[in-house]
Amino acid sequence: MFEGLSKYLSIVLDYSVVLECSNGVLFDELLNLFNDYGIDCYVNDTFKVLHKCVIAQADPKDRAVQPAMRSLMQSLLTTNKLHLINTCNTERFIEQVNELDFSVLLTTEKSILYKRFYEKDLEYNHDVAILSHKGLRIYSSLKEMKEDNPLPEISNLAKINSFLDSDARASIGDIVNYNGGERMVLEKRLSGGAEGMVFLTDNKKLIAKVYHKGVITPLRWAKLKKLTELGITSTSFCAPQSLLYFRNVPIGYTMFIGKGTTLSNVFDGPDAILEKFPYWTRLDICETLLSLIGKYLYLHMHDVIAGDIQLKNALIEDSAHQYLIDMDSVQIGNLPCPVGTEDFTDPALWGKDFSGFVRTLKDEDYSIAMLVFSVLFCGLHPYATRNGAETLREEILNKNFPYTLDNSDTEHIPLGGYVHIWEYLPEYLRKMLYRTFKEGKSYEAVCWRDAVQQYMTELETFKYDDAETYKLFPCEDYKQVSINVEEYRNKLAAQNDRAQRAAEPKPKFEKKQFDNVPSGRFVSSSVGQSSSFRPMRFDDEEKPAKNDATSPIASPVPKKKFFGLF
Repeated sequence: MFEGLSKYLSIVLDYSVVLECSNGVLFDELLNLFNDYGIDCYVNDTFKVLHKCVIAQADPKDRAVQPAMRSLMQSLLTTNKLHLINTCNTERFIEQVNELDFSVLLTTEKSILYKRFYEKDLEYNHDVAILSHKGLRIYSSLKEMKEDNPLPEISNLAKINSFLDSDARASIGDIVNYNGGERMVLEKRLSGGAEGMVFLTDNKKLIAKVYHKGVITPLRWAKLKKLTELGITSTSFCAPQSLLYFRNVPIGYTMFIGKGTTLSNVFDGPDAILEKFPYWTRLDICETLLSLIGKYLYLHMHDVIAGDIQLKNALIEDSAHQYLIDMDSVQIGNLPCPVGTEDFTDPALWGKDFSGFVRTLKDEDYSIAMLVFSVLFCGLHPYATRNGAETLREEILNKNFPYTLDNSDTEHIPLGGYVHIWEYLPEYLRKMLYRTFKEGKSYEAVCWRDAVQQYMTELETFKYDDAETYKLFPCEDYKQVSINVEEYRNKLAAQNDRAQRAAEPKPKFEKKQFDNVPSGRFVSSSVGQSSSFRPMRFDDEEKPAKNDATSPIASPVPKKKFFGLF
């Protein structure tokens, strides 16, 4: 498959290749390519960020990814052929690799990078190799690649307004079918809404969503089929697992049950969040954000765009466990997401029929930025102001972001401690937020995750001297956790010291040797309870005992790590 790449001096490797090829002979061929031809491999920070996101979801279908990545990294590190470009920004990454000699970029049709090429209209000076179900195709330019692979137009199913309905209605006690013949019983109604009802079933791992009459369109059913074919079985996603039928009529789908309450119930100001999580600090805020952004990036890696990102569409159990819900409305491939929440949607899309176009990753980037601000500020909207316009809509359209980089104007910042949250954020995060909501700049979702990860690392290592930095609401009198920075620094130093001592090679002791002691296997020449015996070798003839010193045991060679991932 990869023979055509052996002529290049270097390969710019996209993470999608590892994700999609890890479980099969293709990955072995890729390893052999690097090993046999000594080709250099270039990756960027996005590569490792996406890998962390995949591992965090713990989806059984990805079980081969970690060992595959380990094999690849150990092979490249051993030969000093791995090169990291420190950026998550696609433009900067391409600028850097453009300087390479005789290089090729290896990616797949489903990858995030592949879609960014179309959105950003980038200039890449080398060949591009696209891996797909058709095989490997090498293009001499991005232009040639785009001409040969135009983005699919919106599905015609989006224009059909008919419904897949019948008079059959399933309810409590009914037996429904899924997975081509398996049966389950609807036992108890869990919730209901405008689209349908959710039931507990006799399958303790799955719940069932049954749609109301006049809800299942051809588009919706086609989307459900595609989502089930993706095979995402991570419990972090309340995504369709199998199609549901009643009397051979489509009625809904099965999914995993999420835990906790919606983000909107928790991130709703000081009282709500401190009542639910009284022991939280800024570390928990960062952990929550990393987990959430990681889930959306995982969907992006599978050609899925959430579309309707908002605080009501995720459940939170704690800072480490969240669950994405209402996933039957997402966009997959060219099947659009027909809904959206204006407050979290790029104003450029306002007024459009969401079911009439295919959203881009750039559209999702804006919603991710909204999510980042809303979680960092415990539920506050970035355009929420004091003494401002009459409606939030006006504030958004006018980009009336009430925060400044030098904190010179706080007149329009809402009361409740939000001005101090802004002041205590690291400068790089404040700049990203300001440029997004005041200047209209767009940052990729992976860049947001990278920035939040940096913030979390600084908090974990107690970089900041001021204890207020670690509070949910700095400089406020709310009943909240406060930490002693010096005490925690000492604990961290002691912990690091113990870890360092444990990693140090143990002192080598030379085994003591005795003269005239035979070596080998020994048996006793005595029988019964007698204590008089002499040690004997099975081959103990007239051989003299070995008196040479035993060679010292060699310390194991430490395994090289790939950017701390392994």
